[in-house]
Amino acid sequence: MSELSRHDHIERARILLKQKRYKDAEQHAAAVLQGNPNDADALQIIGHCRLDNKQYAEAIKLFKQCLGIAPDDDYVHYLLAFAYYRSKNRVDALTSLQSALNLNPYSSGYYGLYAYILIEQNLYAEALEKANTGLAVNAQDLTCLNARSQALFRLKDKAAAYNTIKEALTVDPEDDFTHTNYAWHFMEMGKHKKAREHFREALRINPSNGRARQGYKESLKANLAPYRWMLMFSLWLSSKSKKARWGIIIVIWLSVQLASGVSDSAGFGIAAYILIGLYITFVVFSWVGTSIANAMLLLSREGKYVLTKPEKYISAGVGLCLLTAFVLAIIEARLPVTKEGDEFFPALIFLTLTLPVSRLEYTDILKRHKYALPFTIALIAFGFVCGICVILLPGAIVMYNIAILYFFSLALYTWLFSFVNR
Repeated sequence: MSELSRHDHIERARILLKQKRYKDAEQHAAAVLQGNPNDADALQIIGHCRLDNKQYAEAIKLFKQCLGIAPDDDYVHYLLAFAYYRSKNRVDALTSLQSALNLNPYSSGYYGLYAYILIEQNLYAEALEKANTGLAVNAQDLTCLNARSQALFRLKDKAAAYNTIKEALTVDPEDDFTHTNYAWHFMEMGKHKKAREHFREALRINPSNGRARQGYKESLKANLAPYRWMLMFSLWLSSKSKKARWGIIIVIWLSVQLASGVSDSAGFGIAAYILIGLYITFVVFSWVGTSIANAMLLLSREGKYVLTKPEKYISAGVGLCLLTAFVLAIIEARLPVTKEGDEFFPALIFLTLTLPVSRLEYTDILKRHKYALPFTIALIAFGFVCGICVILLPGAIVMYNIAILYFFSLALYTWLFSFVNR
């Protein structure tokens, strides 16, 4: 160990951890471990650093090692629960959290995390109970106040939800998490301009708040009406249970099938075609809506600063495909063709290319599956070459067959991606 005592190293490491100087905190904790590899405090500090740096697997391993040394440390049980929660393992998160509460039932923050896990499981009444229990311990606990407001909002008690979140802002008007929570409530109500104010305030307080940054982008993209409607529907659907979500989707699909069946019937034709048109628009926009909205953001004063480089490139690619399709459609409508019905093939190819191009925004999801990303890139290349060749050789039977093969590949891709995206 260095000249500093164990106590000094641990205290400095804790201060540095609070300051988010993780590398320096780990160095002091590592100095303690050189003298004693089983020092629980030092292991906890390093685990906490890994947790804050989103290295969840390493954090879980270190917290388990801590508990092997000090099994009655309730805070380590809580940190382990939080690491499980961040890694999407709710079952183990609740188990560890219950262990923390068994050891210390008077820590309000433990109840707040418990409430948030229950909210994600759509157990809103149970979440409200946990949040209220935590507030009975500490009436000013921000985690519990925010969890309570979310649970009340889901339970349709909006007046109580807003009073709770206003109370949280009274406790700490500079809490970025509360502003972010408030903003998302406004987003679900379709008040994207009001939401943007709170997202902006959250980012002023904490520029690294990823949830606020994402929400701010969504609030800007909500200026595009179709995207705003799709976003509101998505947020509304996400608040339902898994069974309810599937039920809603099935009802929508059956309604469209019924509408297509009665579209030729007297009195139902117009309404049926409107429903089918809205459904097709929603399906297509659910694929390319984000990229189209991002393309519009590129042209705005604020938007170009909030988009990442990949988002800029992908949205530019989608915009270029749409522009090419539009120009080709105008040109081809005025030119004679050798085969009737093929005049809009090139435009249609470039229009449909927006689907795989827009999927590149979800590279992380594609990489989870071995062939998803290569298939996406290959389909884009195939579609681009096919579109160029059909332009250069209009009416050729070979090109016609290749174009059909492209559309078949695209249909297969959309079907496969519906499973990849789960």
